[in-house]
Amino acid sequence: MDIVPLAAILGGNRLVDLTGLVAVLAPFLLMAWYMKLKHDRGIRSIGSQGLGAEEQRALADMNEIARRMEQRVENLERILDTELAGWRSRMPL
Repeated sequence: MDIVPLAAILGGNRLVDLTGLVAVLAPFLLMAWYMKLKHDRGIRSIGSQGLGAEEQRALADMNEIARRMEQRVENLERILDTELAGWRSRMPL
């Protein structure tokens, strides 16, 4: 079995006409490029606006709740340290 060169299969020594391939692939490539460009613009506009007043208030409330929970956990750990010495070594973690 002889190895046939690709040029012979595609029609001898002439160049292959890639117009059909370009016509099919170009819209998909342009659409992907446009979608990436639009996504990047959206991310930049969100980043430049920052948080609104309501979002800042909600974030401050959550921060305060987290701070109070942390204080409660510290108090509970302090109570356990005084009443149950060595409780940390018995914890599974």
